[in-house]
Amino acid sequence: MPTYDYRSQTYPLILAGMEKCREDSGELLTLLEQLAQCDFFSYFPVNLITPCMFFPSGDAGCEMATCEIRAARERDMPSALLARDREEYTYDIDGWVSKDMPSDFTEYFDLRTAVSRDTGYNGQRVWRFIHTNICFQKLLQQPDMGWKRDFNRLVSGMHAAVNCEIIADVGFGDEGLREYRRRMRDEPGAILNLYFAYMLTLCAMRDCAGQITNCGYLGDDAIQPLMRALTSEALLSSAEVQSAAADLKAHAASAEAYAWKFRLRTRHLKMLMGCVECNVCKVHGTVMVIGLASTLQVLLGESGNRDMTRPAEEWPDPLKLDRVQLGSLVATAAKFSRACATIERFRELDGADMSKDNYGSQSLQG
Repeated sequence: MPTYDYRSQTYPLILAGMEKCREDSGELLTLLEQLAQCDFFSYFPVNLITPCMFFPSGDAGCEMATCEIRAARERDMPSALLARDREEYTYDIDGWVSKDMPSDFTEYFDLRTAVSRDTGYNGQRVWRFIHTNICFQKLLQQPDMGWKRDFNRLVSGMHAAVNCEIIADVGFGDEGLREYRRRMRDEPGAILNLYFAYMLTLCAMRDCAGQITNCGYLGDDAIQPLMRALTSEALLSSAEVQSAAADLKAHAASAEAYAWKFRLRTRHLKMLMGCVECNVCKVHGTVMVIGLASTLQVLLGESGNRDMTRPAEEWPDPLKLDRVQLGSLVATAAKFSRACATIERFRELDGADMSKDNYGSQSLQG
């Protein structure tokens, strides 16, 4: 697999943000875990029979017992959620992602019961396609290509989060430690990019704090207090974390950037989920892709780089997320937060030097 070990000007800023996340996580993981247990952030529509559009199918997949996932029964789901999703569904050819449309083939899955786990599925073919075809490949070391490196880091962070779910399921014993070293510690850029992706989701939630603290959440009174507590966490406003979004926005706004290409890639990344031969992996991958696309929409706007010749009031509101987008953003942030906690636990088991000076040069490789 390609590595995303970019030692550019952004590197020390991300490193500082990662250190801030480690030192000042507060109750963030707890809040995100509580939100992830709510219906609003748990039910997602996915069409499992979407064909693979990128290469001939026929992978071995994995055993039915480990890869299969049960759809939620409609009678057990909140009727208001189903009605809202159907009402909000639109097809936008220029949008950041194309969600699965309501149909006889699109079913809802509950992430609380259909948990991500080590299914034994070998997804190397899909990941290789993502890293060599969806991610940017050319001129990555040039100083003005920061926008390309940012996108690649974000996708690398998604891959790292998936690996963390696998090694956490393997367990915190000898086998899990071996997998941690192979998949994360010894994979250049993996850990730092995980934290980079996590910081961007936190920045996106802070940017749309007005919407997410005032949403009615289909009458679930428990969510608003959790959202207010989440958006009030000092970590979201810290300069170290906010620098990740600031750099992304600056890179995307540069004269050399074609950030609209981000939208093409997030849309194709969502389509590529049809090539995943593991149903539980496909569902969780779909949610994460929509979560990443929603993050980029909030931070960069509807187009990826706004047309500055148009009046501001004519710009589409990038903070206007529908239920699936908002649910995926929070669910993805929870996945990243959980993955970072997994990394820290394995680091302690690994006996790595946790001092800041040695940590960046010996352990991060980012």
